Amino acid sequence: MGAQIAAHLANAGIRTHLLDIVPRGVADDAPASKRNAMALGAMNMMRKAKPAPFMDASFAARVTPGNLDDDLERAVAESDLVIEAVIERLDIKQALFTRVAAAAKDGAILTSNTSGLAISSIAEGLPLKARARLVGMHFFNPPRYMHLLEVVPSAYTDPEVTTALARFSDRVLGKGVVLCRDTPNFIGNRVGIAEMLLTFKATAEGGYTIEEVDFLNGPLMGRPKTGSYRLGDMVGLDIVGHVVGNLREALSPDPEASNYDELFELMVVPGMLQKMYERKMLGDKTQGGFYKKTRGAGGKREILALDLETLEYRPTVKPRVDDLKDIRKTWDLRERVAAALRSEGRGGEFLRAVYLPLFNYAANRVGEICETAREIDDAMRWGYGWQLGPFELWDAVGVKWGVTQLEQQGIKPAASVLALLEQHGDDATWYSGRPSAPTVYVPGDDAGYRDVETPAGVIILKAVKDRTKVIHNTFTASLLDLGDGVACVEFHGPKINVIDQGVQDMLSGVWEQLEKTGGFRGLVIGDQSDNFCAGANLYQVLDAAENGQWDELTAAINQLQQSLMGLRHGPLPVVTAPHGLTLGGGAEIAMHGAAIEAHAELYMGLVEIGVGVLPAGGGLKEICRRASAWASQVPDGDPYPFVRRGFENAAAGKVSTSAFESKANGWLAPGDRITFHKSRVIAAAKARAIALAEAGWTPPDRDEPIHVIGAPRGSSFMLGAQLFEWGGYATAHDKLIARKIAYVLSGGMTPTATTVTAQRLLDLEREAFVSLCGEEKTRARMQHMLQTGKPLRN
Repeated sequence: MGAQIAAHLANAGIRTHLLDIVPRGVADDAPASKRNAMALGAMNMMRKAKPAPFMDASFAARVTPGNLDDDLERAVAESDLVIEAVIERLDIKQALFTRVAAAAKDGAILTSNTSGLAISSIAEGLPLKARARLVGMHFFNPPRYMHLLEVVPSAYTDPEVTTALARFSDRVLGKGVVLCRDTPNFIGNRVGIAEMLLTFKATAEGGYTIEEVDFLNGPLMGRPKTGSYRLGDMVGLDIVGHVVGNLREALSPDPEASNYDELFELMVVPGMLQKMYERKMLGDKTQGGFYKKTRGAGGKREILALDLETLEYRPTVKPRVDDLKDIRKTWDLRERVAAALRSEGRGGEFLRAVYLPLFNYAANRVGEICETAREIDDAMRWGYGWQLGPFELWDAVGVKWGVTQLEQQGIKPAASVLALLEQHGDDATWYSGRPSAPTVYVPGDDAGYRDVETPAGVIILKAVKDRTKVIHNTFTASLLDLGDGVACVEFHGPKINVIDQGVQDMLSGVWEQLEKTGGFRGLVIGDQSDNFCAGANLYQVLDAAENGQWDELTAAINQLQQSLMGLRHGPLPVVTAPHGLTLGGGAEIAMHGAAIEAHAELYMGLVEIGVGVLPAGGGLKEICRRASAWASQVPDGDPYPFVRRGFENAAAGKVSTSAFESKANGWLAPGDRITFHKSRVIAAAKARAIALAEAGWTPPDRDEPIHVIGAPRGSSFMLGAQLFEWGGYATAHDKLIARKIAYVLSGGMTPTATTVTAQRLLDLEREAFVSLCGEEKTRARMQHMLQTGKPLRN
């Protein structure tokens, strides 16, 4: 965990010391390679780890390995921030911080990554000045990918230190910061473990299988596919036991005690978990927990599931929860949750047994572990991947209905929820107000509801749509006014953003709409869904190909090409804001702005070869144009290395693992920027659009000459495709597509290197795309992708 925290600091551009213990038996005069073996080993593991802790392999050079005996005083003295992530033992942490406090400079912030020990207890015994600078800084694992960061001031912490750490964690590290009170296990683990204990109880009492539970606690309820038991395997079942034990030690079953917890009696490790510990079945770290990956007949990978009665593995069984088979298809999450909890059947019984007590448990924690319900919801959304937190879920099912059900279960409703209903009536909800001015109920506040503030530098598109009139709408895209003369095209596909007719119409008509409205000086293209855009609507492409609608397909591709050319050469500067999956046509949209403001977690690539075609929205044209521009910066510059890199990426369908890798692949230009906090990307893109406009925007020449390598150098790509087929790395159809990519990138295999226009390259793209759609193997790849979500190598 400590090593991965160091990696994420390095991702953010921060030079970091990574210190670990000296291995037992290593002499004081042993070489650094042996004394630093623990930290060096962690670095080696991270270089191989999947998913990768480093956003770019080169960032590992920003981390300096060392050891706590030889390097602590020097490293701490050089540092502005110290993060402790040692074993969860109070005595060890206190001894370590005594050394840290003595070595740290006056302005350094001292933090602990403890998952539940009291920060005040760690601070006790330190000098007063050091106590004031000590804060809890609890990352969730893996630190790069989990958005939640709990910042936990103690009774001694200087409020200015807390504010500075929260600001740094938000703006530099890109974390969703939740301020927690210094209580056992803070917020995420306190509520998360409560849910798991309630799940264990409901599983045992109802005789549910782990597959049934992971279905019920999965996407049905707006939670990740991992559900509960698979999540336990990923976290480590020993960690679950440790957190449960820590809670039981810190809390009390006495209602009169200040540390009373109504679920105290559940805070024991279940018998089946105890037996799993004895058998070293700890989850993924021991290759087996509630699930186990194995190899079956013929070496095929299989996943086995644990029978909770026998504790023996068996083949997984697809869960059947008949009372929810229609409800699970409900698209709107809030409607689906409300219907599921009301279902009179095996599924509904489980959900009521878990979620209603969980809602009540969370309500009892407001004012104890945090100030408002919002912190709990943020923690569960950002730390556990829930789409809705406990209070948002309670609003969805109906607060009054939930209270009635709790009373029927014999559970005393939380005082806070009774106060909410008494103060605001039976229709009251935890959250109120408009999307542009949301409020949250806070027990004890005279007004009842308190504003949910939007941090400076954050734009919420849902609030923008509520506050201002939408300029123009299609079924899957909206044109919004961000203010200050900047508009925004937002994609909002029903499942995942694709380039369908609604997006096509929006992109092709955006300038007409903005001219009609007037007063704009820049445009942002971005959204706040999980993924920016996954490319073309494959259903539409396949349908046209299977029905021989070649003219219609050609016209649709031409419309996309001209729309994207219109973005690059339009009257106003366009800043695209890609994030998450940005594939195929989505990558081409991103590349056609005047600039890119990318989220750091950007998975971008021209992946069309996986469905049997090549990029035809200007992606190959952009490789050539960028190569030409790069080469023109020096006398006799050669575009070939840039084009070769583009060919290799497109022919392999390579997807970047971060925005930094996207830049290394050429999808982002050297001047494009990267923002770590996803909620800040739109605001950063807006600021970039304003800067471009104020600098005096002049659209680039649509007919600028583009240097292409021609047949003499393009033939090397043809040979490479052939060699890959001979070597068994590519199929004959892969080779065909790669050769067509090479044909476009060479400018149509012109006899010599020459110059062409962008339109010539677009024509070549379009012709090659349509010709490939006529291939039976291409259509088979498309069908396979639509049916399975996976590429077919035929």
